[in-house]
Parts: sequence; C-alpha cells; structure tokens
Amino acid sequence: MNHNEFKILVVEDNLLNRKMITHILKKNDYQVDEADNGKIALEKIDSWKPDLILLDIIMPEMDGLEVLQIIRSKLTQVELPVILVTAMQDSEDIVRGLQLGANDYLPKNFNTEELFARVNTALEIRRYHNLLKQRNKTIERELDIARLIQKKLLPTNEPSIPGYLIHSTYEPVDKVGGDYYDFNEMKDYCDFFMADVSGHGVPGAFIASILKMTTQYTNQFNYNLSEILRIMDQAVAERGANGMFATAVILRLYPEKALIRYASAGHPPILIHRRSKNEFIELSTKGAPLGINYDFKKKPFEEGEFSLVKGDRIILFTDGITETENEIGIPYENTEWKKFLIHNRENPLVSLSLQLIESLKKFSNKNKFEDDITWVVIDYTGT
Repeated sequence: MNHNEFKILVVEDNLLNRKMITHILKKNDYQVDEADNGKIALEKIDSWKPDLILLDIIMPEMDGLEVLQIIRSKLTQVELPVILVTAMQDSEDIVRGLQLGANDYLPKNFNTEELFARVNTALEIRRYHNLLKQRNKTIERELDIARLIQKKLLPTNEPSIPGYLIHSTYEPVDKVGGDYYDFNEMKDYCDFFMADVSGHGVPGAFIASILKMTTQYTNQFNYNLSEILRIMDQAVAERGANGMFATAVILRLYPEKALIRYASAGHPPILIHRRSKNEFIELSTKGAPLGINYDFKKKPFEEGEFSLVKGDRIILFTDGITETENEIGIPYENTEWKKFLIHNRENPLVSLSLQLIESLKKFSNKNKFEDDITWVVIDYTGT
C-alpha cells in the first residue's frame, strides 16, 4: 500500500498530542492535516476530503461524538473511516462511539506499531471499497453497452399481416435481460422466434447476438424449422460460454392458409386460446435446449402443424410469466394464468399486455420481477 496516496485528518485539541501523531504519520509518507476542534474538522472534511479521521473524543465546544454523528449522517464507514482516539478509562464513550459508526478506537497511550496497524487496516478497507466502486462502474458501463446491443437486436415493430393482429411485450428483470424474440416476414409465411437464455447481463446478450446472427443467416435460405434450430444449436454450443444454453421456439405462420408449423428446443409450449369455445390447446415438440450436448448426428428437432380457427389467440411466452410466484411460493401458472386469459379474452392486445404486467405484480406483490417477462400474442381475426 502506497502511503502517500492517503490523506489523514488528525482532530485533537491538545497541541502536543496532535503534533506527535502528525509527525509520526508524516514520517511514514502519509499526507496529514490537523484540526484543533470539531468545527474546523468538519470544514476540512468538506474541503480537503481526507481518507481517514483520527478523532479525539473529549474536545471543547463540539466533542468528538458530535462530530462523528454529523460525519455519519453524510458518509458511511467505508466512505470515510473514523478512528476514535481516547483515554482507556473512557469505556462508555468508546461503546457510544462504535454505536454511532466509528470504525475503531485507539488509546492515547498507544505505541507506534499499534497506531500503524489500526490506520493501515482502516485505509486498506477503504482502498478495497474504492476498487470495488471502480469495478462496479466498469460493470455498469459494460451493462449499458450490452443493453444497447440487445435493444438493437430486438425488433422495433411487429409484422403487419392482413387478418391478424400482433403485439409483443418485453420486460427485462435487469438492465440486460436473457429473453430474445424476433420476426422474419417472407413471401408466403412469417416466422416468430422466441428464446430464453440461461442467465442475464453481458453473457446473455452475447448468446442473444449469436441467435440474431444465426437467424439473419437462415433467413437467406428456405430452411425448415428443424434445420433452423439445429443450426442455432450448433452456434450456441460452439460460440457460447461453457454452461450457457437457451430454450427456444419457432412458429411459422402461413396467413392465407390459417396454418402454423412449430418446433421447440425445450421451450414452454405455444398456447392456443380457442376463444370461440374458451378452451386452451398446448403445442409442443420434443427437443433439448440449444447448446446442450450438441451433436450434429443426433436426432433432428421435431416439427408440428396446427390449423387455426377464426378468433384463435396464439401466445408465445417465456417462463418468467408462468413461474412468477406469490408470497407462499405458488406459481402464476397454477392459479392465475389461464384465468387471466379467459377474463381478458376480448381485450385489445395492447391493453392485454399492460394488464398482464399489473396482474403479475399484484399476484407476486412485487414491483420488480425475478425473471424477464416476454410474450408475443397473435390474434387471428380472419378479416
């Protein structure tokens, strides 16, 4: 530890004691300033911004405990450490000082080794605190960059398809979420893709960028859904970090035929709300999450097909919705999910999405979710 990096303020009304402590500290390369009363000490804390205070308890006008109380109303123990300097018999003052937020205390009959041991410990803690603050700032900057990257990966508008109404909602739990979705409009069909990456932050954004690049590549060719998932599986396995994976689902809508094809990689099933009969149909196929045990020769992802009926509501979603829990650990899926959809079956999609967020907050009794909330809803109006 480089001593001349640190500034120490010695607050002591006794001139001899103050000069002695100052001399010892300066001799060991610390930057030192002095104050002979509490008022001057507070002024120097604001102007000089020391890294450590050596504070006498018994002083005229404003004693050390009053000074300490004012310091702690503004700065924490790691932001500005305070060591009380006191006579050994002042045990009540020591206890009171520690309760008010002093970091340590030093008896006035200290030896030099004891002084440096306590000073160095307090400054070392502060140094690590500053390093941690710098690291956190770096992480925040990285997260801001990742958030901007992820924002650019997500579509800015939903597809406009005659006979269908489409709306998407994305509520990340962190600055950078782990969910990703995209659309791909072709001449005869439109693909809807959704993925839930294991983890959030920069690693999650990186996997999302891999998926985005893969979809841009596959969009150039007339791949079937199984082939698209296989290519994504390989990309995540080869380029993603160890242990990272993603569940995914692709829905291919043929608007004129009112037909959908679908394939899943360990993702929650597509939910069809057949509002004409008020019944639910779950569509899913077998397939492991992307990036897990990739083998080019393994069994291909399965595909399914489903014919739509006028009024059907198609819902793609991530498990952040269904696995949201209430205060006693019951998932939203168990009691509220389909009840919510039935109750709001005639609502416009934009208001439906807003109502879903409010319903989840009310159910969990929290304003912040434990996982990302993402869904894409497609209404087949047949018009």
